[in-house]
Amino acid sequence: MINLNNKVSVVTGAGGYIGSAIVNALVESGSTIIAIDSNKSRLIKLRNTVNRKYNTLLETIPLDVSSAKNIAKIKSMLSSNFKKIDILVNSVGMVGDSKIKGWNTPFDKQLISPWKKAIDVNLTSVFFLIQALRKLLDKGTDTSVINISSIYGSFAPDFDIYKNTKLYNPAAYSISKAGLTHMTKWLAASLAPNIRVNTVSPGGIYRNQDKKFVNKYCKNTLLGRMGKEEDIIGSVLFLASNMSSYITGQNIFVDGGWSIK
Repeated sequence: MINLNNKVSVVTGAGGYIGSAIVNALVESGSTIIAIDSNKSRLIKLRNTVNRKYNTLLETIPLDVSSAKNIAKIKSMLSSNFKKIDILVNSVGMVGDSKIKGWNTPFDKQLISPWKKAIDVNLTSVFFLIQALRKLLDKGTDTSVINISSIYGSFAPDFDIYKNTKLYNPAAYSISKAGLTHMTKWLAASLAPNIRVNTVSPGGIYRNQDKKFVNKYCKNTLLGRMGKEEDIIGSVLFLASNMSSYITGQNIFVDGGWSIK
């Protein structure tokens, strides 16, 4: 039912777990894709996989969107090669389990450097990329901007599930995602009626975490399991398509019922 033929989509954080799943789903639905990620090797791997699987050419831009200079470069590159952008998925993010010093650590040891980086990557970069691409987005058809946030952008963490593990919940992750969730509403009001802006907030995604953490987390969900990247796809495709043409400024939780338990 979802046909994205003749649509042009831009996906940031495209080389990540969720980002690459979104790219594959959008390609499969017929959209032309421009995949952006700071990690060149991940982009090459994604491009080779997509080109082989779908017999298509995936456009890639290996740039860090948290840099103002790089945002200007992306704007120039896209403006030179495309007349419009119909779909923008902001999947870029500094995640909670990053190995950066002073990040995945208890409250007293969290440092200002990763805090600032999280705000720059998870929040600031999204705002100014949308600002830079505004004219191309205005030229799209039923243009949809989709921001990938987190349940922790709307709810406080349950710290009990982190006890006796090496996992923590960095404050800046939750706070930057909370800002992104509210910024979606601000942008929806500002960019209407030509551009719709919505948020998808995934719950915890299983990636071989500590078994103690996984078991406790699963007990906090109604569906009794952690999420998979594939679980996010349906909501993104829905918001990307004209099936959601009367929806803007909303936040869809994809969390197995975690948020209402």
